[in-house]
Amino acid sequence: MVEGILATVAVREPNCCPVAPMSTGGRVRSVSQGQPVDGTVTVEVTTDESVAGDDVPGERIFSYDSEAVHRVERRAEQDCACERVEEYGCPVRDVTAENGTIELSFISEDLDVLREVVTDLREREQGVTVLSLRRSDGTGSHSEPVFVDKATFTARQREVLRTAHRLGYFERPKGANAEQVATELGVAPSTFAEHLAAAQTKLMAALFGAPADET
Repeated sequence: MVEGILATVAVREPNCCPVAPMSTGGRVRSVSQGQPVDGTVTVEVTTDESVAGDDVPGERIFSYDSEAVHRVERRAEQDCACERVEEYGCPVRDVTAENGTIELSFISEDLDVLREVVTDLREREQGVTVLSLRRSDGTGSHSEPVFVDKATFTARQREVLRTAHRLGYFERPKGANAEQVATELGVAPSTFAEHLAAAQTKLMAALFGAPADET
């Protein structure tokens, strides 16, 4: 049995993505896509009811409880983040978004493939963060987190990660956004983002065997 890795990756303000802009006025809960027809893909996006306005692409086709469903069309083969992931044989299992950042969940066959996916995304997108990794135990009975040495991180980076985890920043749906975590830490959101990015770089280095600086 292949011991795959379930990854959740965040992409900030992704290129050519019709979903991310919808999340500036509320959370995108799920996304489903049809097969390409004449070079066009129909996408249905389930959002919070609060998502509305002329800046939302497509049309609202259904509402229920606190959710709404929007239908939008995009060009096939537009080289978006989801398509880049699937180029490596990793079907995207789940897509959510909040505050202009999409989160993609997919299963990679191994760390080598995952490294290629993340490297590709980082070459094409302005902000890519690995939120979580879980490895199959090989028996199919359960999965477990992928661990790294905590000593790899500075005290400040550990504090940032610990606070973000405690407030639910890495959960789906999120328990707190970046601004709320930054407020809890007493820093600017940009400073929080810098510390988180540095910690993520060390995490990827530990997982993939690449050298990391001592930031």
